[in-house]
Amino acid sequence: MKQDSKKKTLEAIKRLEGLTGKLHQLVDEDAYCTKILEIALAMQGHLKHIQGMVLESHLHTCGPKNLSSPKAKEEFITDILKVIGLSQRS
Repeated sequence: MKQDSKKKTLEAIKRLEGLTGKLHQLVDEDAYCTKILEIALAMQGHLKHIQGMVLESHLHTCGPKNLSSPKAKEEFITDILKVIGLSQRS
């Protein structure tokens, strides 16, 4: 993983961990439902941000290595399409 991407990803994970704690607290305290939903949606946004950073780093770092042969290229493309498919599930 690219170092700048790694740093940003770890920062986003820390924010996500903070939101997880806040979500747990709000649910435990029977907080107002829309407040719980706000935190859950913020978490979802952080996850999407993390996914985008990791995918971009993967394309920059692992992509060139995996385009060296036709077989490696096909496997790389299959892996990317699999991940994109998983990201589009609801």
